[in-house]
Amino acid sequence: MDSLTIRVSRNRIIFATYDRLRNMLPDYSVCPNNPDISLNANVHQAIKSTEIAQHDYNFVDIFTDEPTLLVPLKEFDEDDAADFYYYNYPSLKARSKVYYDTLPYLNALLLFSMDRDASNTFSDYFPSAKFHSNLTALMRQYVARYPFSSTLPRLYGYLCEGRLTLVVVEQGKLQFANTYDIHNPADSLYFIAGIAQRFNLNADGERVYVSGFGPEAASLAQNLDKINLNAFFMDDNEELSHHPIAKIEEFPYDLKVHLLKAYEM
Repeated sequence: MDSLTIRVSRNRIIFATYDRLRNMLPDYSVCPNNPDISLNANVHQAIKSTEIAQHDYNFVDIFTDEPTLLVPLKEFDEDDAADFYYYNYPSLKARSKVYYDTLPYLNALLLFSMDRDASNTFSDYFPSAKFHSNLTALMRQYVARYPFSSTLPRLYGYLCEGRLTLVVVEQGKLQFANTYDIHNPADSLYFIAGIAQRFNLNADGERVYVSGFGPEAASLAQNLDKINLNAFFMDDNEELSHHPIAKIEEFPYDLKVHLLKAYEM
């Protein structure tokens, strides 16, 4: 095995090795974060205590859930990426490092950041590491599954570990993406209602497609009728064609999509 995937979030760090041409299931380890120490300290502890992190890998992909910024390709200049990102997220400037993912065929890039100390630690342990946003695979998946016969805007909501990401796709093109911190269930309805109004979505048009991690996403889908929207809950198992990875409860949907390269199917 020459490839390691690491998913970093506020609650835990997941390590996984997976060869989809040889195995149906990955080898993986989940390390809960200690909230009383820094992310960097958690990274050190997780790497040292995880057996699969001790091997040499030719490819290491590290995914983070830090805030993102969608930038049109024609407006992107790599030299200005950090300034552009910190203009939108000034509180992150003192402690983070900016990276970006390219969104193929969408004429856009996704700027994101990672805690500077943690990213340096990962690079020390894994010199070949490349950094990505958790949302990159999701956005590719959302656009890929949009029906080309449709001309209506479709709103996707992804609720995972206290954050709601809303993505709008119309005529096969990415129109909007943003992530919000969620402190109580009403917050999700508030943010969805605002974006639905902006794109003229209502119960007579496209359904709102909801997915996520844990029971909160299913509950959100059930409550969208309160704001005059029809919801479709995207069950991981059905969306990923009942692949065994879809049944791994510790894996959020975004990690499953990345491992399976579902947007390429």
